[in-house]
Amino acid sequence: MRARQSDISQFPFLWTRGIAARETLYFLDRNGFDGEPLLSEAELSRSQLTQDPGGVSVASQHRFLELAAIETNNSLLGLQVAAEMDLRDIGLLYYLAASSTTVAEALEHLQRYAATINEEIRLEISEQKDESLLTFRRVLTHDAPVRQHSELIALAFNRALCKLTNRDFAPSRMTFAHTRNSGFREIHRILRCPVEFGQITDCWVLPRSIMDLRIISEDRHLLQILEVHGDDLLSERRSAAGLRSVVENHLHGVLASGNVQAANVAKQLGMSVRSLRRHLAQEGTSFGDVLDGLRNRLAVRYLEDQPISLQQIAWLLGYSEVGAFNHAFKRWTGTSPSRARNLPASRTKEKPRP
Repeated sequence: MRARQSDISQFPFLWTRGIAARETLYFLDRNGFDGEPLLSEAELSRSQLTQDPGGVSVASQHRFLELAAIETNNSLLGLQVAAEMDLRDIGLLYYLAASSTTVAEALEHLQRYAATINEEIRLEISEQKDESLLTFRRVLTHDAPVRQHSELIALAFNRALCKLTNRDFAPSRMTFAHTRNSGFREIHRILRCPVEFGQITDCWVLPRSIMDLRIISEDRHLLQILEVHGDDLLSERRSAAGLRSVVENHLHGVLASGNVQAANVAKQLGMSVRSLRRHLAQEGTSFGDVLDGLRNRLAVRYLEDQPISLQQIAWLLGYSEVGAFNHAFKRWTGTSPSRARNLPASRTKEKPRP
């Protein structure tokens, strides 16, 4: 059943350049489908996606992709869009990767500059034995489907790496947070690796050897120019949204990993810890207050979801022990998480700070 237009406005606003929505619109055009009613229902317009550089809402983009899959009766729409799109249309991120020396450096640039095209997703890169794990964490835990967007990114990402290295390879395996009940054989054929659904995060595992592959279009001079441009775009986004909002969005995506130190966040935002703290102070807050307030709001939200245990909530908020979560929650609200679960939502709001 389709959501009402007003449902989209209930999501916190996160910004994206709308590349996935634009490519999906072009896919509909090429295949004779009228995308205009779907755009309207997702609270988008053709001019926003094709002419206006101001970007669109992440929630609207997700909604449009899911509506397009329904309209075309095509549960693999995101994968098919990714298979047909011109990878150069990704823009800055593609050219940053294309100018890098190795896959490892290309991924570092994707990690640093992802927010120039989408505020929702955070890329984490980690090493495990002879494998590299690429974890894509979403800032929001979505009630709305994100299946088409997640699968589109997965294939476009692998196509880009193969093109830039002139090698034909596939991940060792992939996991997706969304669920599926059909199309498994075709998905395995397209992605060419074992795939699991309904997992904690979207995660792609590459053989460690892939990280050392050379990028055939390496261009150090162009890379320096693109890095300056990327830094300028990141500064513009911080100014437009306010640094507190940007920090909160980033923290939301990495809470479960426990990687919530100010130094790590500052590095991802391309600034020093000192600069991060100074700018937050100018907005009347601190890094600790932003982190604390975010955990409080998310805790109340998670407690409303009865299937989630207190242990799972503690983990989602980045606490290593349930006791630490219990202590923090009592400080925020004056009661314990288990007792708050049985209280009206209005009685578990954050206590005013002195």
